[in-house]
Amino acid sequence: IIDSETEDVESLPFKLNGIESASWSEDGTKLAFNGSSSKQSDIYIYDFETKELINVTNDVFTDEDPSWSPDGNKIFFSSDRGNYLTEKMAIADDFKLVDHNYNQLDLYSIEIETKKVVRITNWELSDERSAKISPDGKELIFTSDYNGITNIYKKRLDLSKDGAISMVNINAVPLTNSLNGIDQLSITKDGKKLVFTSLYKLGYNIYMLNNPFEMEPVADELEPTLYMKSLIESLNEKSKLELVATGKSIEELDVASVDESEANKSEPEKEEEFETVPISSKKDSNDNKFVFYTGQYVDKSSADSDSTKKDYSNYIFGAEEDSSKTEVQISDKKKLFTQILDENGNYLVNRYKINFSPDLIYANAGYSTLYGVLGTTVLSFSDMLGSHRIVGITSLQIDLKNSDYGLAYYYLPKRWDFGIEGFHTARFVYLSRGFGSNLFRFRNFGGVISASYPFSTFYRFSTSLAYLNVSSENLDNISEPTDKRSYLIPTVSFVHDNVLYGYTSPIEGTRYNLTLFGDPGISNSKKSFYSLTWDYRTYFRFWYDNSFVFRISGGYSGGSNAQRFFVGGTDNWINRTFSSGDIPLENASDFAFLSPALPLRGYDYAEQIGTKYSLLNLELRMPVIRYLLTGPLPLLFQNILGTAFIDAGSAWNNTEKLKFFTKDLNGNTVTDDLLIGTGVGARAFVLFALLRFDVAWKWNVEGFSKPRYYISLGADF
Repeated sequence: IIDSETEDVESLPFKLNGIESASWSEDGTKLAFNGSSSKQSDIYIYDFETKELINVTNDVFTDEDPSWSPDGNKIFFSSDRGNYLTEKMAIADDFKLVDHNYNQLDLYSIEIETKKVVRITNWELSDERSAKISPDGKELIFTSDYNGITNIYKKRLDLSKDGAISMVNINAVPLTNSLNGIDQLSITKDGKKLVFTSLYKLGYNIYMLNNPFEMEPVADELEPTLYMKSLIESLNEKSKLELVATGKSIEELDVASVDESEANKSEPEKEEEFETVPISSKKDSNDNKFVFYTGQYVDKSSADSDSTKKDYSNYIFGAEEDSSKTEVQISDKKKLFTQILDENGNYLVNRYKINFSPDLIYANAGYSTLYGVLGTTVLSFSDMLGSHRIVGITSLQIDLKNSDYGLAYYYLPKRWDFGIEGFHTARFVYLSRGFGSNLFRFRNFGGVISASYPFSTFYRFSTSLAYLNVSSENLDNISEPTDKRSYLIPTVSFVHDNVLYGYTSPIEGTRYNLTLFGDPGISNSKKSFYSLTWDYRTYFRFWYDNSFVFRISGGYSGGSNAQRFFVGGTDNWINRTFSSGDIPLENASDFAFLSPALPLRGYDYAEQIGTKYSLLNLELRMPVIRYLLTGPLPLLFQNILGTAFIDAGSAWNNTEKLKFFTKDLNGNTVTDDLLIGTGVGARAFVLFALLRFDVAWKWNVEGFSKPRYYISLGADF
């Protein structure tokens, strides 16, 4: 809840997966909204005085767009519940939603105290939404696509006029006749102004109507679009096909007269003078809906000379046809439908077949501080339901031994997600040997089995089991033995993430990750290790697109072959400098597990390396230039973001020897193992890549160092 004057924000702790269409009561003490749980969508009311959350509808049907009555005793809403209204029409134990017509949304009202539900509309092939009630509670404005385009309609709620016996029976009239759909009605408390959205010239705009309840209708009813006419014709043709499939004559067609309580909105059509023949009346037993067959029809089941006109003027009319063509058309369409209908005219149920189609095929390029320029091609495929996914990654160079490639399959139809992956990675780096450098090839290949379980939208548990086979080869000195190691790595993680992204990085929310992994050393105890890593980040948003970021992360590793971490520098650093003058890879194990803890600006890359680390980042992010066009040279600058930051951290091996501060020769307190850097920077997109430029200084309490400049690629943390 946002206070528009003070801009104070209050979060309501509802345990729901989604909330939409909030509506305030007239006295401002209650809030009605559409809430979605993991199994259904219902209308809820939250009382700000009692702090109570009430589920008003609580059933399997879709309920949307709640709106309060002026006296606060009723809520008007849109639903696909059909005739399931009060407790007397409770859902049977064998009720199946798949057999229910859930494709039609109508308007209803519900009394909050008694839970009595009243149906207001019943328009086939259309959806009614956004009900808004007049201040006196006697009229209703809503949207409907009854003619094929969503327009605004008005309807009385007074049963005393015209002898109406139900709300459904009351006539509704269109107030607009727009070719562009009208949605999201909102009305002032006095009912004088109505605003809505509509698509115009490739963009959604907001429009306003004055005194909507005093407007005269634009017509008795709107002309149906060609699409809506085709739907009506298809509905009638289906009825004819079902009739032919059963082999019944037209006199045996089961038809029910229209109950006045279920009548549609339009005025009764003028009766045409047809000779009438008695026909039977019966309700369809499957879904309690009436089967209508409408229009003038020439009976071909009798002799050709025995044609008889029937009076269907009491029924809902569809498009009339040339009777001489009807038999041929039905015969052709009957053949078409025989492949998808059974002998009783019901649709056949076919087993779902998995067919993969491409979702994404693209190539990208990047820059690694350790390995330089890298390129990758990604191919992603999935089935129609998104339950199965195949992802392939490749970066071929010369042959398979020197290339990167991988293939993964993910099983996604249930709440538990499972995956299996196979991969191969090769990297080439120069490492110091003697008085020169030798070219080394590092390889890592193996497989991973993974599983993930979401507790909710923002919380997730994941686990995996990986087999890694890593090696290091000196390509310039074949006499140096190849270092080969294999690992079996179980991993468990707990993740929370609800951040919202800004232009280049997260701008609001919190995310954290706690991960435990390692090698138990089953085959070789000298390879055993365990590691616990954590990373917590929270983003404080202010003044719309400004944010302050707080991040703290750390890692701890132990065992015979403890993992190493390093701090110093920034990721994807192009003009890099290494603290030791060399890439910090000592063996094959480092290629698989040496992990950067970044950024810590003001220092060289890998300034400190250890089996434990801790890192703190504080960063202010704000737009500096939104749009600037200079002259006389037409230079364009847009969406340039600025940052100001403080980074502090350390990596160490022996905690007992760790000293954050010490004394210099003059007896002044200065930093020792603790590294602190501060600076400013800018971010901008250049030729499809996000370019980062930072200038940073070391700080040791006594003063600042000379500036260091960082040019790097990629988004911020």
